[in-house]
Amino acid sequence: MTQRIRGITDAEAGGATKDMFETSNVMLGRTANLQRSLSHSPMVARWFLPLVAAVRQPTAGALSDVRLRNLSCLKTSTVNNCNY
Repeated sequence: MTQRIRGITDAEAGGATKDMFETSNVMLGRTANLQRSLSHSPMVARWFLPLVAAVRQPTAGALSDVRLRNLSCLKTSTVNNCNY
């Protein structure tokens, strides 16, 4: 499955979107493709980053085991026929 909505690149990002990408890089170590796609609607993208951080980052409050989080990612990608 190919990406239908092109994500905003670092070069295209400006203002609040650029700040959000920098924060994502600090919090998560990267800016996810979904974050880049959601950045076409800055209000949605601003909501998404704290959610992902809270679910995935132990320092941001994630309570689930790392192995369980990785297993859920694998299961979701398998169900959606994603070839990573």
